[in-house]
Amino acid sequence: MKNDFYIGYMPKAPKGIVRFVLAFVVLLFVIMGGVSYFLSTSHDHITNGTYEFGELTEVKGVIRMEPVPHIRVLADEEGKIGKNIMLIDFGKFGARSSVEKMQEKTGGSISDFEVTIRGTLIYQDGFTLMELTEKENALLDWKEVMAFMPIEEVPPAYYVELTGEIVDPKCYFGSMKPAQNKPHLSCAALCISGGIPPVYVVQTKAKTARYFILKGQDGQDINEEVLDFVAQGVKIQGEFLKHHEWNILYIDPQKIRRLE
Repeated sequence: MKNDFYIGYMPKAPKGIVRFVLAFVVLLFVIMGGVSYFLSTSHDHITNGTYEFGELTEVKGVIRMEPVPHIRVLADEEGKIGKNIMLIDFGKFGARSSVEKMQEKTGGSISDFEVTIRGTLIYQDGFTLMELTEKENALLDWKEVMAFMPIEEVPPAYYVELTGEIVDPKCYFGSMKPAQNKPHLSCAALCISGGIPPVYVVQTKAKTARYFILKGQDGQDINEEVLDFVAQGVKIQGEFLKHHEWNILYIDPQKIRRLE
C-alpha cells in the first residue's frame, strides 16, 4: 500500500489500494447502519391514529352534552349496545356552540331526538371523535326517540392516583403527529383553551394506554385550569367513573402535580 500508485488509465488498481477501498466501503456501511438504528430507536413513539381528512361520514344516534358533547350511536333498539363518539368543532374548538345551534333547529332538547349528523372521523385504540367540519350544518335529520331510550344507571366511583400526560384528543388521536410532549405543547394548549375536552393518557406496563376524560369535582369543564399542565408528565388523583366505554376522572385541578 505504501508504494502503490494508481493511474486512471491503467486497467486495474494495485491490490493494496483495492483492499483499502473495500475495507473503507464496508466500514462506511457499518457506521451508516449504526447511525440509522440509533436515530430510529431514539425518537419518541408516534401514535398511529387516523384523521379521515377530506372524508365526511354520516352517523345516526342520540347527542348528549354531558360529560362532554358526544353522540351515542345505538346498535340495537334497546340502546344497550352502542358507542360514544366525542364531538368537537372544526379547527381548535369544542362542539358545544355548534350543538346548541343544532338544538335551535330541532326546537327542543337535542337529547330528545335521534339525529343524523355528518363529520370527519378521528380514531385510535377504540376511542373515536367526530369533527363537525360543517359546524351546525352537520345536522342532517332528526326525529323524536324518547320512547325507547333506556334509563342509564350510574356506576359507583373509585378513588385513583395516576401518572400520565394531559393531551388534546383531536390531535392525539389522529390529526397531528406527534401530538404529545413538549413539541406539541402550544397546539395542545390552543385546542384545550378552545373548548376541546382534555384527556389524560396513562401508559401501562404492557405498553398500551388508558384514556380518561378530565372533569372538575362537580362535573364542570376545567379546560382553563389544566392549561399549565398539558403536554408534560403529571400526577393526578380523583374519582374515576365509567360512562359506557369511556373513563371519566373527576379531579381538583389544584392537586395536579408535575413529575420531578
